[in-house]
Amino acid sequence: MRLDDVLRLASGHRPSPLEQMRFRRVARQVLLDHRRPAGASHGADPAGADPDLDLADPMTTPQDEFTRIARAAHSAGRGVVRWDRTTGCLTWSPALAAMLGRSPAQDTVTPAALMACVHADDLVTVTAVIEKAWALTRPDEVTFRARRADGTVGYLHAHIEILGDGIVATCEDVTVPELARRELARRAVREEMLTAELGARETGTGLATRDYLIDEVDRARRTGDGVVFVVATEPRTAVDRDELAADLGRLLTDVNPARAMLGLAAPDLFGVLLRGAVTPAEAEHLAVTAVERVRSHLFSGARVNAWAGAVRFPQGTEAGGFELLADAEHAARQARRSGHVAQIAATPASRAVRLRRSRATVQSAVANERFALFAQPILDLDLNRVTRHEILLRVRGESGEPVAPWAFLDTAERIGQILPVDRWVIDHAIKLIGQGALDSHCQINVSGRSLGDPGLLDHVTRSLTKHNVRAGRLTFEITETAAIENRNEALAFATGIRQLGAQLALDDFGTGHASLLHLRTLPVDLVKIDGRFITGLTGTPADRSLVERLTMICHDLGIRVVAECVPDDETTALLRGYSVDFAQGFHIGRPVPMADPAEHIELDLRPISKLG
Repeated sequence: MRLDDVLRLASGHRPSPLEQMRFRRVARQVLLDHRRPAGASHGADPAGADPDLDLADPMTTPQDEFTRIARAAHSAGRGVVRWDRTTGCLTWSPALAAMLGRSPAQDTVTPAALMACVHADDLVTVTAVIEKAWALTRPDEVTFRARRADGTVGYLHAHIEILGDGIVATCEDVTVPELARRELARRAVREEMLTAELGARETGTGLATRDYLIDEVDRARRTGDGVVFVVATEPRTAVDRDELAADLGRLLTDVNPARAMLGLAAPDLFGVLLRGAVTPAEAEHLAVTAVERVRSHLFSGARVNAWAGAVRFPQGTEAGGFELLADAEHAARQARRSGHVAQIAATPASRAVRLRRSRATVQSAVANERFALFAQPILDLDLNRVTRHEILLRVRGESGEPVAPWAFLDTAERIGQILPVDRWVIDHAIKLIGQGALDSHCQINVSGRSLGDPGLLDHVTRSLTKHNVRAGRLTFEITETAAIENRNEALAFATGIRQLGAQLALDDFGTGHASLLHLRTLPVDLVKIDGRFITGLTGTPADRSLVERLTMICHDLGIRVVAECVPDDETTALLRGYSVDFAQGFHIGRPVPMADPAEHIELDLRPISKLG
């Protein structure tokens, strides 16, 4: 606070008699120190006094000063306690006794009885302030929690002064303002965290996430008409996909009306929500304009192909946000296959038609094995070397290149087709491990919904036997993007794989359906903290607190911890300080194809996925 701020505040405040006496006593001490020769002890008779300094102030003479303090405190509604060093007695005023819920008749108390009124967690602080004030013969103050006789707790603020051969503390009940201050501080912390929170935005592009876009579409169709259209893009040359997505997002934001909302619906697929009545012609014009701008723009020296699909919806349509986005995605695929710039659906598809399309897409991907498996290293922070790898799925896009699978898996889970995908991943991952693709411990993902299948454990057992792989080399990660459908089956699977010798992990902990209850009900060996708590760890106190305490909880339960999406050495050092067991992320190592572990192929992958 600047001096002029202090003066402005002081000009609007009239000191009370109690405050005036305090000021005089402090001034008196300052003058005494000024007159005391260097090296003279406290209490020594001053020599060489300045004759112009007159210390004669009847309000500051030591005789009966306590009486004056007590009277002033009483008039201000405050309590007083005095310790007399000569007699060793403690005396408190009736007002202070009332604050502590004690009998006013008890004027003399013991030091032990008085300190028992201080909350145990604040006792060290209060004692330190008193001892410092006594040692330096300087006034001091402290706010602490006081335990009342009836067991309740309040806040007292004590102004501590050295008076002759004793100590005097003037106490005020500040429970109401202190609680108000703490509430303001709490809200400030929450506002700071929520302002910095990027949970609704992609880590690398700044665009709205798929989940956020779906929720907004769902909210829009309940309140009015609108249109959802997507722009599917395909770079013609190798580019940084995150940088390209950010550039495309800015371009599409400029092209669309101000009321439009833009998000990343899938890798290379941008979703746009436009609220309000939009005719088919207007929807087509918007979609065609967006595609033409993308095709004609030069992105860091690269050209990008594009197609668009859209669906109009009336207020209250039965189709939800996911379904409407799926219709727009289908329209974009149809536009690409037919060679058109854009395709517009005047109304949402029926539920049966949409389900048939989605199932055909997932089943075709499984049947044609449009998948690839990659392995990402996991660093043991204690040993400082890679001891594990996570097996990651890639889905081959329209042009055949492997892309992050998060949108594909979201669709497969929503339509109940995730089990065939999980079975494919389990069988092919174990097969490659058996062939020697990796010699470290491996972690394989299984959707929470697949755990409800009673045949999943048998499938794992057969694959281990077929490919001659020890179960002890595997950890199965339960991904909680979808809720566990049958907890009894999930427990049976978890128990079964641990009996085989494998381990169990909870993935993306803290963001999905996983809860602390799972740490008790499932035999979990490992917890993976979601990357949204890790990427900003060095600059976000709230994230640091969450990571540190979650790690402590897990360790107390015998569970090890992995931090995902670790971005740099500074974050790694913090994680070591919190005793986190493992670190994973692009900074540790990028995913590489399992088919040829010696060949390091760096792909531009989306940090939004759990893969980085």
